[in-house]
Amino acid sequence: MQETALLESIRESWLNRVVGAMSRGTGTREDWRGQMERFFTLLSQAVESGTPSWLDPIISDWSSSLTQTDLEDSVNNLSQVLEQINLRTFEVIREALPAEQALALSSAVLPCFTHAFEIAASLEMEARVTYVSNQLADARLTLEKLERSKSDFIAVAAHELKTPLTLVEGYAAMLRDYAERSAEKEAENQLLDGIHNGTRRLRAIIDDM
Repeated sequence: MQETALLESIRESWLNRVVGAMSRGTGTREDWRGQMERFFTLLSQAVESGTPSWLDPIISDWSSSLTQTDLEDSVNNLSQVLEQINLRTFEVIREALPAEQALALSSAVLPCFTHAFEIAASLEMEARVTYVSNQLADARLTLEKLERSKSDFIAVAAHELKTPLTLVEGYAAMLRDYAERSAEKEAENQLLDGIHNGTRRLRAIIDDM
């Protein structure tokens, strides 16, 4: 098939262009080259057979490798990778081939990239839905844990406050009994009333807790 031969004729130029655009340093260049060689091979098979689904395995693999950072930031995602490959492919075709051959090859690879974008969008959406669902589940568990911690704290605080409050009430009651027998009963009763009112309000707050 003519288009397959044309595609093979631009393999090295295509690899150099795409790998150069995708990799940012020598540490990642070799890894990208291996990935791009596999992509080019599958693209050739898709063009030769007229079946764009030849690209599905590598797109699925790339989708599975999306990191949590990718999902959080929506950067370096699969669609952006395919967009870069798509742009470089048509650049190389336009530069390396005569107009008629370039048109023929562009027409052959266009359905493959269209299919690739559709599959990528679907897989990315599934990955993001799963990611968001997991985030929501984690948030729910965190809220439930916080609610339990709050309830436990309030219960402990209320219990701990009741002990000294009972002591204050007890001593205030003894002071009132003593004041009943004292010559300064009126002044002391006013002070004891203040203690009594304060402890009553504090007990009401603790009971509400």
